[in-house]
Amino acid sequence: MSASARPAATGRTGGGAQERRRGSARRARDLDPDELAALEEQRDFLLASIADLDREHAAGDLSDDDARELRDDYTARAAEVIRSIDARKAAFAEARPARSPARIAVVVVAVVGFAALAGWAAASALGARKAGESASGGITVSQTLSQQANECSTQITTDPVGAKECLEGVLEQDPTNAVALTWSAWQLSLVADQLDEPERTVAQAQAAVRLEEAVESDPGYSYARAFRAIVAYRNGRYADAQQYLEEFRANDPSAQAAQVIEQMDLEANIEAALTDSDAAETPSTTVPTED
Repeated sequence: MSASARPAATGRTGGGAQERRRGSARRARDLDPDELAALEEQRDFLLASIADLDREHAAGDLSDDDARELRDDYTARAAEVIRSIDARKAAFAEARPARSPARIAVVVVAVVGFAALAGWAAASALGARKAGESASGGITVSQTLSQQANECSTQITTDPVGAKECLEGVLEQDPTNAVALTWSAWQLSLVADQLDEPERTVAQAQAAVRLEEAVESDPGYSYARAFRAIVAYRNGRYADAQQYLEEFRANDPSAQAAQVIEQMDLEANIEAALTDSDAAETPSTTVPTED
């Protein structure tokens, strides 16, 4: 699928002399089910394009660099569309009676399943706090947004709904906060395992995009680079995971983040996955014999 076949990413405009009227028009558009359906079709097209890229790359039709560049482009466009979908769904949610908290928890609480197997690797890191952070688990007004995000992350396994709301609250105040982006991405990656398609791919794409944004926002935040490598591995992007792991190690990572990588034995797992992938793609040289 060529890059020219991609639909243009949507954007939102505002301001002007008739701001109130335009605001009402935007709200009406947000509540238009046809607009939402069109965005969902665009999302599905972009996610299918990502899958097509992987197949073309595996077939040798795309180089590693071209595949990576196009995947990043598709993923970024998909993330923009997904954000627009989220905004419209939020508008629908505000326009109807609130749902039971128990209903909201059904999907998000699924994070505990994988967290019991892999999320534990990050637990040791959560105990290592910077000066000024609360050790009691409460958010205080004197904390920075990054410190608040660290507190939010401690709830991922015990109160996933609360952790999600807490992290999103930080991102509402600072969309570029590397700590909140990193831990919300990690939670999305865990939740993705419990979802069906296409929601699973959407969550995986959102997690990958947020980790890229976290690294861009704060290249020195070790957990962003660590989880970027881990999530790439979990998403089956083994070559990218290997590259991200090399970049992680080249950027003087913290001891706690390095421990997460070691506890998950990430390097060995990536190498094994790459070996299996190469073996699967290598055609057999055995000459069949006739009886």
